Amino acid sequence: MNRKWYENAGQDSDVVLGSRVCLIRNMTDLPFPARMSRSDMERSRMRVEKVLRKMNLEFLCADLEDCEETARVSFVERQLCTPEFIAQPAGKTLFYTADESVSVMVNGADHVRLQLVLPGCQPGKVLSSADTLDTLLDRELRFAFHGDIGYLTQSLTDLGTGMVPSLLLHLPALQQGGAVERLSSDVAQLGFSLRGVFDGAVEPAGAVYELTNRITLGISEKNAVENLRSIGSQLIERERRARTELLGTIEAQDAVSRALAVMLSARMLEFSEFLRLYANVRMGLCFESVHGLRPEQLDSLLFAVQPATMTLRAGKPLTPQQRQARRAQLVNSALAPVQAL
Repeated sequence: MNRKWYENAGQDSDVVLGSRVCLIRNMTDLPFPARMSRSDMERSRMRVEKVLRKMNLEFLCADLEDCEETARVSFVERQLCTPEFIAQPAGKTLFYTADESVSVMVNGADHVRLQLVLPGCQPGKVLSSADTLDTLLDRELRFAFHGDIGYLTQSLTDLGTGMVPSLLLHLPALQQGGAVERLSSDVAQLGFSLRGVFDGAVEPAGAVYELTNRITLGISEKNAVENLRSIGSQLIERERRARTELLGTIEAQDAVSRALAVMLSARMLEFSEFLRLYANVRMGLCFESVHGLRPEQLDSLLFAVQPATMTLRAGKPLTPQQRQARRAQLVNSALAPVQAL
């Protein structure tokens, strides 16, 4: 059975869940998807699939029209595609690897949206892998490129590199210290965004954020990723310092112990409650306040206990109460070996 990317440890994984690069591309001889006929969409899908089948990767394929709503929402929960991609499923196809580290959205806002993600802080390695796949696709699909501008995309915000690099960060100490809103404003002045992964809020439950470099014009892909790594490194160090100060207090230690106790003994858990508990327990285990569990094991739960994904894996519809009970069982089982200091 393939291990998912988030089940593996990576560099700086105490703070960084993963590094992601999205490449947005369009073929020269087809109109943008918004103006494509059904036959154009089918032609686009077949071209992409033909190239993917030649790669040294095994892709699963999902035609969104043939998928139930639960499956489509699960794709979003597992971050294989964007919420916008599943909103209107007609003519859209998602290709993805079994470990979920590579996904290809076909016929969304653009012809191709290639996404790669690896655990921990390794944006340079992700870019290198993405470039390799991009080159293989471009050889046969002939992506639209202008010498003065760069890659041509549906949205003006993606013109140029046609690349969106990002880091998934866990920032519970900075969030509890009230620093995230100011940091978000600071990085915005540099062309970056810092937003909650699960609800987009400034202080989201779970304290999981995505730091994204939104600059695509007048910069090389390598420099864009290097700038992301630089800003990300600063946030990593600030979060670590904030954790050291926070976990030196009896109040924070108590919050970690209480969160762990609930995770070990709860009989029903809503996802929003799980996120709040996750934030404290993950912070505690990264500073050895909790033994018997690694960050990536907790991160695996983060993806597994989301509503649609849990229902999909159950193989049958679940009521809200059944989901809460099943979520609690999964969490109880995963944390059974854990000990709090």
